[in-house]
Amino acid sequence: MKPTIYISFFIISLLVLPSLPAMDYPDNEFLKVVTIFTNDVHGGIDRREASFINPDFPPALGGGAVAGRYILQKRRDAEEKGWGFLLLDAGDFYQGTPMGTKSEGEAVIEYMNTVGYDALTVGNHDFDNGWKNLKKLSEMAKFPFLGSNLYRQSTGELAEFVKPYIVKEIQGIKIGIIGATIASTPGMSFPEHVEDLDFKTEEEGLKRFLPELKARGVNMVIFLTHAWLAYNPEEGYKEMLAKLESGETGDDYGSSAQAIAHRVPGVDVMFSGHLHRGFYKPWEDPVNHTLIFQNYANGSNLGHVNFYIHRKTGTLAGYDFVSDDGAIFTLFEDDFLPDTAIARQIDFWVQKAEAGFDEIIGSSTGPISRSNSGESSMGNLLTDAMREAAGADIAFSNHGGVRADLSAGAITPRHIFSVMPFGNRVVILKVTGEFLKALVEDRVSGNSRGMLISGAEIVIDRSKPDGSRVVKFYIGGKPIVIDQEYTLAVSDYLAEGNSGYDRLTAISPEQINYTGLLLRQSLIDYIKTHSPIKPGTDGRWKEIGK
Repeated sequence: MKPTIYISFFIISLLVLPSLPAMDYPDNEFLKVVTIFTNDVHGGIDRREASFINPDFPPALGGGAVAGRYILQKRRDAEEKGWGFLLLDAGDFYQGTPMGTKSEGEAVIEYMNTVGYDALTVGNHDFDNGWKNLKKLSEMAKFPFLGSNLYRQSTGELAEFVKPYIVKEIQGIKIGIIGATIASTPGMSFPEHVEDLDFKTEEEGLKRFLPELKARGVNMVIFLTHAWLAYNPEEGYKEMLAKLESGETGDDYGSSAQAIAHRVPGVDVMFSGHLHRGFYKPWEDPVNHTLIFQNYANGSNLGHVNFYIHRKTGTLAGYDFVSDDGAIFTLFEDDFLPDTAIARQIDFWVQKAEAGFDEIIGSSTGPISRSNSGESSMGNLLTDAMREAAGADIAFSNHGGVRADLSAGAITPRHIFSVMPFGNRVVILKVTGEFLKALVEDRVSGNSRGMLISGAEIVIDRSKPDGSRVVKFYIGGKPIVIDQEYTLAVSDYLAEGNSGYDRLTAISPEQINYTGLLLRQSLIDYIKTHSPIKPGTDGRWKEIGK
């Protein structure tokens, strides 16, 4: 079937499950299920400023105290009015703030227990402290961790700290909730953190347990997954169809929420994540009519949708929202009141984790910004700090490792943590010029975004074929020498071969120095030494022939 035919189905499908006023779903015929959803919270349950909205005058976000009050109130309302209630999370729940990271997730699980989550599925960053830590958190939680595609290599059985699904029975109507972690997690984790785990595809997990749910009398099925809905769903769908028709089966589309929804019939609703991009209205698959909802990240928003289930058939009849904008809304302190008990609970963890976080370590004369590709002032600052801390000839880093910008003015450890929330450390590698050139070629092949660099001047010609795009490579102001040995500073995350740096895994152990120095600390030390920072770019990375 041609992509154009699918797209025409999409136009028609908008009429299949309409979002209508609640008055069109009378209680005697339909069960209302209030459903609140989160994803990619990344430990963001504390109060903070929404600098992504206005860096100069950021509005305040209330975090978990505000979200918790809203959740608890909506649950009480549902109980009083005889409605159903669900509270779900699609993964990456704790790693990313000082409180979440330093408590190794315990603070966030305590909060999730308090507000009464029904289930979460496991995200890739939930393995950042290893599967044993995740198992410990699952034992602390008063709700299940879901992972229908997560197995033990040694036994072939599901990992002991996840369930494949749960069934929620509400007034005689059974709702099945299947969960799946993101299949590409091993490529984003240290090997020891996912040791003895077998990550099957999300589709495999769903297909295995969907018949089992149906056999248990479930009519409405929810799939809770850390797979993602594309930034532009319409374009993402067209691209997926084109690749499907050409016979491609790569992970770039095969594990997306849209691909799963398109290829597996029988799912009514999906809640997805990973991409940190929220959508006010759901995407509906044109063929299977699966609805996909996705929230923004870092605890800044909540998602809320009301589902209406036909009482006689148990099937999904429609949905509506409480917000005029749609399914998601931002948790501004000016708009919502906090729950004081939850606020005290969170503040305890914040104070424990953030001692000394607001001490001024330096300043910047202007904003320090990152970019998705090419050179940036933040990329230069970070790699310069790595190279200086390691005493290396050259430093490389990946764009995805930089998580925030810095404003002009005073800089504190809190700011640095927002830029680098993960506990990566500096590794020094002894490599040849030939190796370095091949590594850069790896990172500019196809549509790869390149890299962040320090100590070098590199020119890339995108018009040339893969493997010959590096047309200039200077180190320390001199042309690279193919057989000369250089010292390269990278993070331990990249040294493990992640984010397309698999070439680094071929380096022999005697050529590797694990310094133990936190990447965050190298940046702090650099700012202290060189303050005030004068951000800017210097042409160290150029691309031509685009």
